[in-house]
Amino acid sequence: MSSETTTYRPVVPPALGKYLTALRVVLTFLFRFACVAAAVWLLVLTRTETAIQAHIAFYILALAFVYIALGATSFRIWVLYLTGFILFAQLRGFADGIGTPVQFDYAIAMERASFFGEIPSIWLQERLYSFARLGPLELYTMAVYLSYFFVPHIVAFALWKWDRPRFKSYVFAFMITLYVGLLISAVLPTAPPWLASQLGYIPHVYQVVPDVAGHVTPGTYENVYEIAGANPVAAMPSLHVAIPGLIAFALWKYNWLRWFGVGYAISMLFAVVYLGEHYAVDGFAGLGVAAAVWAGIGAYIARRESAAQKSATEAGPAVGVAPGESPQIGESTQQVTGG
Repeated sequence: MSSETTTYRPVVPPALGKYLTALRVVLTFLFRFACVAAAVWLLVLTRTETAIQAHIAFYILALAFVYIALGATSFRIWVLYLTGFILFAQLRGFADGIGTPVQFDYAIAMERASFFGEIPSIWLQERLYSFARLGPLELYTMAVYLSYFFVPHIVAFALWKWDRPRFKSYVFAFMITLYVGLLISAVLPTAPPWLASQLGYIPHVYQVVPDVAGHVTPGTYENVYEIAGANPVAAMPSLHVAIPGLIAFALWKYNWLRWFGVGYAISMLFAVVYLGEHYAVDGFAGLGVAAAVWAGIGAYIARRESAAQKSATEAGPAVGVAPGESPQIGESTQQVTGG
C-alpha cells in the first residue's frame, strides 16, 4: 500500500489576498516616492556652499536613489539631467567671481522705459507691503519663490512617469535654459532691485524674504541663502521666471495642467518683482529665453521627424518603429529606420 505525502498550505481568504496585494502596491509606491523625494532633496543640497567632496557624495547618492526608484529605463538621460544640474549649481556660485563689472544702470533704464517711469518693485511695495509683515501675500509669494528649488525636479519625474518623449524634450530644454542664463549672468552680471536700492541707484526697495524671515527667526534667511547657493548679481535673465515658463510650455498639451503651468509662471513673475529679487524686465527676459529654447527644441524634433519620414518613404517600411512613431532626441535616424 503506497502512502502519499500531502502538503498542506494555508488558504488565504480572497479578501485578505486582495488586501495584501493592495498593501504591497502602496508600500512599493511609498518606497519609490521616498527615493524620488530623497533625490530631489539632494539636488537642493548640491547648491550649498559646502566642500566639493560633499557635492560628489550628493551626486552619487542622488543617482543611486533615482536608479532604485525608477530602474534602468532612461537612466542615461537621468545621468545627463543630474550631472548637468549639479555642474550648473557648482558654476553658478563662481559666476560672480570672474571680475566682470556689475551692471546697474541699463536694467533701471529699461524698467523705467517699459513702465512709464515706474519701477514695479517700488510701485508694488509702496501699495502692498509693510516692513516685516507676514501676511497672506507674503506667505504666498515666498512659497512660490522658494518652490523654484524643487518644483522643476518634480515636473521632470512626473513627465518621465507619464510622457517619456515630453520628458526628453523637457530635460534638454531645462539644461539649455540653465546654461544660457548662466552665460548671460556671467558676462553681464546685473544687480537686483534690492541691491541697487542699498547702493543708492533707486529709491528704497525692501528685500522681503530676509526682512520677514529675520524678523520671525533671526538668521533664517542667511541659512536659506547659503543653502540656495544664490548669486546676488545674476538678476538678468531671471532663471526663477525662466524655469516656470519652461514648465508652462512643457505642460501646455495637458488640458487643465496647462493652466497650472501658466499660473505658476505668472505667480513666479509677480513674486520675484514684489519681493524685490528681480526687475520685471529680468522676468520677461527669462520668459524670452525659455520660449526661444522650447521653440528651438520643437523645431529640432520637427526636423528629425521630417527626416525620418523621408527616409522611411525612400527605404520602405521602417524596422522597429510603430506606425506614426517618430525618433526622439538622442536617437539617430539610422537607428529607427534600421539603417
